Amino acid sequence: MSTYVIVEEPGDWPCQGDYLLTARTYLQHGLPTTGGHGRIINLCRSLDHLSAGYYCSLLAQARGHHCLPGLQAISVLQPQQPPAKLWRKLQGWLAQQSEDRIRVRAIFGQCEQSELAGLARYYYGLSQLPLQELTLKRGRHGWSVRQQQSLSPLALGEGERTLMLNHVRTLIGDEADPAAPRYQLAILADLEDGRASSDALALARFTRAAAAQGIRTEILSPAAIERLPEFDALWLRSETAVGHYTFEFARRAEQLQMPLIDSARAILACSNKLYLYELMVRSGVPMPPTMVVTRSGRHQVADLVQRLGLPLMVKIPDGAQGRDLAMASDETQLARLLDEGLGRSALLLVQSRIPAEFDWRIALLDGSPLFACRRYRPEPGSRIRRRKHPLDLSRIEALPLTEVPERVLQTARRAVHQLGNGLFGVDLRQQGQGCVLLEIIDNPWIRGDMEDRESPDLYDRLARAFRQRLEDRGQHALF
Repeated sequence: MSTYVIVEEPGDWPCQGDYLLTARTYLQHGLPTTGGHGRIINLCRSLDHLSAGYYCSLLAQARGHHCLPGLQAISVLQPQQPPAKLWRKLQGWLAQQSEDRIRVRAIFGQCEQSELAGLARYYYGLSQLPLQELTLKRGRHGWSVRQQQSLSPLALGEGERTLMLNHVRTLIGDEADPAAPRYQLAILADLEDGRASSDALALARFTRAAAAQGIRTEILSPAAIERLPEFDALWLRSETAVGHYTFEFARRAEQLQMPLIDSARAILACSNKLYLYELMVRSGVPMPPTMVVTRSGRHQVADLVQRLGLPLMVKIPDGAQGRDLAMASDETQLARLLDEGLGRSALLLVQSRIPAEFDWRIALLDGSPLFACRRYRPEPGSRIRRRKHPLDLSRIEALPLTEVPERVLQTARRAVHQLGNGLFGVDLRQQGQGCVLLEIIDNPWIRGDMEDRESPDLYDRLARAFRQRLEDRGQHALF
């Protein structure tokens, strides 16, 4: 994707470059590149309503260009207060200040004052303003952010101009090279904890496949959410959950109208077993016999055993991939698990345990099977263990899709059809001539020489899916 910097007058920019356009040129003629693709960095002197900078962001959205900042960002420039955690980090430095008013300049989320770097990153991610000034004021109840406004390149000091130039050159890259990537894809992954949804080998293979589609990838850490506006698309490769940093990344990407896998809706749907159960039952997707238990029904142990049999799985709804579940082999264990679980959640799911040597994991991309595995899982424990992230202890056996029973593939397709396009892992267990759905994972594991072993085109298909989403985004105005 070709990147251009838009300024009001050529003299506003400290050097010459083929990437430089004036606001008048862009408003009248658009971009020099053909087609609907392009990225603009709007550095006009003013982004106020009805200014030239405002109209540049407005027309960029209408033309399907990726604009930094976007129209929605500049339409609502009301300073929000940073989170309490960030304020606490600043308290020691602020207490030493003699003045009651402090101005903070953030240049693409960078700040010359190291003590205020976190604040600069936060507001860049929040507002997308490449050049901005924050006004902090001390009042009766402490410090607060009173004003947030965009800055003109003409207002920058020498050090700030250097920060601006270096960052813009990084964003533009070597676009004189015809082989340079057209798109920038952010991969959210924390490889250091060993529990990311993809390992380094898998991400390296995907990076090669993405490069063949004209997509450059970069791994983002959980602390780099402020850099999202610099990218064209997002792929979540960390374990997801509602309230987790991955959920915030997904919501922020959706606010930026970025293609992403997977959506906040997918995370919400797949991370709650009760939501998924109701959705699947209404859609006719077979699931294990299940009862919902509330706190008023915690003593109905005998009834649960009579209707569902033993052993039974007790699940706290808000969780996936083995989080917050346990197995009861007798009524005493069941009573204890109900008391334990209902102490943490107003509802529990109690399901019949269907014996099987293994489970199927069928991954689907946009409704089409991507890879298949047999998962040999250890028996669940008899205590509901609270874990923020599951540790996958399954033994994985990858198989070609041609060796998967058709009824398993059909059930997997029916299940994800209710959730729309995206990347999903469907866990199923065979039962006689049919099979039942156990759960759907919105962010399935893809690791090198494990899940990808029998799917040679896996990474190519993923890269093409992102390319198609990016092409579609460039062809339509997004409001």
